[in-house]
Amino acid sequence: MKRVFLLVALALCLGLVVVGCRSKTVTSETTTDTARLAFLNNNVLFDFDRYNIRPDQIPVINSKVAYLQDNPSLSSVIQGHCDERGTEAYNEALGDRRARSAYNYLVDHGISASRLSTVSYGKDFPLDPGHNEAAWAQNRRAQFVLQ
Repeated sequence: MKRVFLLVALALCLGLVVVGCRSKTVTSETTTDTARLAFLNNNVLFDFDRYNIRPDQIPVINSKVAYLQDNPSLSSVIQGHCDERGTEAYNEALGDRRARSAYNYLVDHGISASRLSTVSYGKDFPLDPGHNEAAWAQNRRAQFVLQ
């Protein structure tokens, strides 16, 4: 009887250790997935007809710096986007300046330029298809894609 009790106790302890280890792995993966999704989904937004990083967007772009520092094997394409107002040529150039502004910020904060590239999509890929200020505000962005 004593032997059975010890075996049951040992099995329970091993089960708790395995469950505990498994829980940590899931938590770690969840944290990694959350950070990756935040990197991909939190865009740097810009004011109308501007390409400078707004003060309220510093925490967003700093989180991009931190993610890339924590993941040195990753590279990113920074996409510059505009709202629908303006000519195609003007928005293409403005999108380029927005992507370059974000690129320069990352490089100035220690991310190797060899890990970054930029592309401008002008007004071709709106995030919000609406035709109002709320939609345009979401479309004026630098969007980050991992390679």
